Amino acid sequence: LAPPIFLATATSVLHRAGLETRFLDAAALNYSGEELEALLLRDRPRIVVMEVSTPSIQQDYSAALFIKERLKDVAIVFVGPHVTALPKETLINYPVDYLCIGEYEVTLLELSKAILEGRDKSSILGIAYRDNGQVVMTPQRPLKPFDELPMPLYEQMPLDKYYDPITRQRVCVAVRTIRGCPFRCTFCVAPQVMYNRTVRYKSPEKVVDEIEYLKKHFGVKEIFFDDETFTINKKHVLGICNELKNRNIHVEWSCFGRCNLVDEALLREMKAAGCYMIRYGVESAEQKILDGIQKGMKVEDVVKAFALTKKVGMKTHATVLLGYLGETKESMTKTLEFVKNLDADYAQFAIATPYPGTEFYEEVKAQNRLLTSRWAEYDGTCNSVVRLDGINQKDIKDFVDFAYKDFYLRPSYILKRLLSTRTLSEVYHLLKSGLGVFQS
Repeated sequence: LAPPIFLATATSVLHRAGLETRFLDAAALNYSGEELEALLLRDRPRIVVMEVSTPSIQQDYSAALFIKERLKDVAIVFVGPHVTALPKETLINYPVDYLCIGEYEVTLLELSKAILEGRDKSSILGIAYRDNGQVVMTPQRPLKPFDELPMPLYEQMPLDKYYDPITRQRVCVAVRTIRGCPFRCTFCVAPQVMYNRTVRYKSPEKVVDEIEYLKKHFGVKEIFFDDETFTINKKHVLGICNELKNRNIHVEWSCFGRCNLVDEALLREMKAAGCYMIRYGVESAEQKILDGIQKGMKVEDVVKAFALTKKVGMKTHATVLLGYLGETKESMTKTLEFVKNLDADYAQFAIATPYPGTEFYEEVKAQNRLLTSRWAEYDGTCNSVVRLDGINQKDIKDFVDFAYKDFYLRPSYILKRLLSTRTLSEVYHLLKSGLGVFQS
């Protein structure tokens, strides 16, 4: 269960502008319909902002209707990559009041003020809405320097409810230091849909200010740098490492890395600053598949990065996506064996999903390979929505289930995990994660 950092940042922007706000993660808090209704009728908000996703869009709209039935005059605003990629379709099929297109913090502030003051909305950049039955889209809003945005409104976030099975501490807070990614992976949503593959950095000083704040006010002991690729810019990484060391801030952390963007010297500096694990996008052991998704990386880069990371004493996590064009049963088996031979500490196996707005989506759509238009099936865990040659949806889903069991239930792996467990928190994660594997 991951925290909605962007929505919490938008809440912070509104809060700092003097608007009365409440951040509510009803999923994390496991709210019932009755509890949500009681909260709505108590606070009676004028505006409800919902961050929606492709697989949840129908559920999100049902929730919007639930809210509208109880608060007739409330304005419903949808935000996120799905509505950015498909604004017209969204407003036609899910007629909420407004959409914020792209990065939405500043847009949402301007829109909220206009709604509350009853002003015309047509001059606000980056929104879509309906006017006399027609969809109106205003020009795109330029991206704001990331350093100018405040940290998320952590005070209103249920930080103890978020869970990641491979972290060391029971409470691990996600922090962003970068927005965007310059690489051309065809499947990756946010860099293509939200940022047009631009990259913006938060200064090392502001990043560490945020970590210091989390330690002081919430006792946070672990951070996950939730950037698409934390290791894009060596100067940025070293700046954060040096800032942590210079301030004598002791915190464990992990990040997303890229296999062809690390070297031994960089890894040692990261470890010295508290990094204990890197999550690498392995995707596939087939070079032709890596080339097809424009990963810009060689299989040899993966082998080298895992070996170096292990050499300096850090853990590794391999993320794998199965079911790309060109995938076969043989290539999936090859990838699974490859990940095991890497001696990765953790692995995540997901189904390659063509989300709207990505090159992957346009590619399979042009080839008439989309098997369904039901967005609920675009979840990346239970369904393959791409028609492949020589392999069907069930084959891919069954292999993902098999891959988890084959990777995690090896006697040698279980012994290795038990011997490396050093805190009660890690025992808690190990037991909870293991139970999930057995039940899947």
